[in-house]
Amino acid sequence: MSRRDDKTVGLILVTYQSAEDLPPLLESLPAAVEPYTLDVICVDNGSTDESAAIVEDFGGRVIRNTGNVGLSAAINQGAAHSDAEWLLVANPDTRLDPGSIAALVETASADYRIGMIGPRITRLDGTPYPSGRRFPSPLTGAAHALLGGVWPGNPASRAYFGEPGGDVGDVDWISGCCMLFRRGAFDSVDGMDDRYFLYFEETKMALDLHRAGWRVVLDPSVRIRHREGGSMRHAPLRKIRTHHRSALRFYCDYHRRSPWLVLAPLVAAGLVVRGASAALRTTIRARRGS
Repeated sequence: MSRRDDKTVGLILVTYQSAEDLPPLLESLPAAVEPYTLDVICVDNGSTDESAAIVEDFGGRVIRNTGNVGLSAAINQGAAHSDAEWLLVANPDTRLDPGSIAALVETASADYRIGMIGPRITRLDGTPYPSGRRFPSPLTGAAHALLGGVWPGNPASRAYFGEPGGDVGDVDWISGCCMLFRRGAFDSVDGMDDRYFLYFEETKMALDLHRAGWRVVLDPSVRIRHREGGSMRHAPLRKIRTHHRSALRFYCDYHRRSPWLVLAPLVAAGLVVRGASAALRTTIRARRGS
């Protein structure tokens, strides 16, 4: 295998009907990555808008899929076309602060054991967006699922989201809206688990890296912004179903050698109820807004 380019950041950008979000992200990229070289690889999952053309106009390479192969599979596609030592996965609805990605590279370069690193994230209005999260216990996960929508500050949700400090530190997993990988770590676990079409793919990737001996780290001194909810604009009911299916899959993967695995049918039943409730609320809001 040829030597990887450790002076280049390869951005793997997965798009699906992302034309509205892309311009602010692309405008923020050069200043975020300098002095490193930027290589943009877009994997478009069958968009019918101008997503692919916008990235091409920016100078990125575009892989056009005829249909939506899912986020994890698309990330793996893009990674296969990059020789960069540093692989950046960023959602189209993110905005990268100047110097942010270069700072993540510098932090990760200081310890070869760091395989995955992410920044502090805020919403566009400046409020914190949870990253540096914990793998939930079955009880914490159940309480968060039941209470998170009606009581965001409940103890279970606070435990799940974690309380990141001011220094670089190890975490269980980071938000997938912006994550930087050391190429050796990414390859050591064969990339993203493509059984995860959407949602929990970053959680499973972090779990795989932990099990392979890599560090997963949050650098809170680095900030990016995220337009929360941007990914839900298209086919929200399908995404609710996919979210809950991925949640069950992760529960089984995480507890594959644990006695807690016997509760998987009960977890599945709870997720069905929660998903149905979320779908009902989404349908009511859509009808009120029409």
